[in-house]
Formats: sequence, structure tokens, C-alpha cells
Amino acid sequence: MARLTIVGALLLLVLAIAEAKVYQTIIVTTTEFDEPAITSESSERCRKEISGLRMNSCRLHLKPYVRPAIEPCCQELRQVNDPQCRCEALRQTAQSVSGYEQQQEAVMWKAQQLPDVCGMEELRNCQIYQEKY
Repeated sequence: MARLTIVGALLLLVLAIAEAKVYQTIIVTTTEFDEPAITSESSERCRKEISGLRMNSCRLHLKPYVRPAIEPCCQELRQVNDPQCRCEALRQTAQSVSGYEQQQEAVMWKAQQLPDVCGMEELRNCQIYQEKY
């Protein structure tokens, strides 16, 4: 009987340890890279810098069913000196391309790809495309 009690106690101990391992907490740290917040001062500066640009090549490039005009669009974006303002210029240009809702999603997706296509590392975190969930 004593053996059975010891075996039972050991079995309970093994089960308790196994259950403790199952419920062990794992902490995962994630890092988000948000674009820097645009202050009213930087917003005004961007507005001034962007105001003279037409961004016609980018507008044309972003339109659905139009043959891409990638390099002229990249050149237009490079004319904007401040990376924060480039992001804003790209966002405004994408939003200005009209179309149906399904087309607008395609426009935003194309705009989100432009930083990679143009090789503009500083725009990688520029949020153009907002998914709807």
C-alpha cells in the first residue's frame, strides 16, 4: 500500500509539472515602426513643399489599367526633399486618383509598393494603404 501511495504521489507530481509547463507564459515583444508623427509645423512645411508639385507621372502610374510610368513617378517623388513630405505627397497623390472603390484599393496598393520600386528606403514605413477590417 505504501508503494502505491508513493507511485500515486509521483504520478501526481509528474502531472503537476507537465501542466505547469503547458501553462507557462511566453512573452513576445513586437516592435512597430510607425512613421514619425507629423506635427502642425512639419505639416505646414510639407504643404508648402508639395504645393508646387503636380505629380502627374505618379497620378498616371497609379491609375488602374494604365501602363506604368514608374521612373518618371520616382523622379517626381525625389523632387520632394523631406522624406516625411514624400510620404505625404505619395498619400495625397494616391487619394487624388479617382475611381470606383475596388479601383481605389488597387491604387492604394500600387502606391504602397512605390517606395520599394523606387528604392526609397526612407518611405518603407509610409502608410498609404489602409486595410478595412
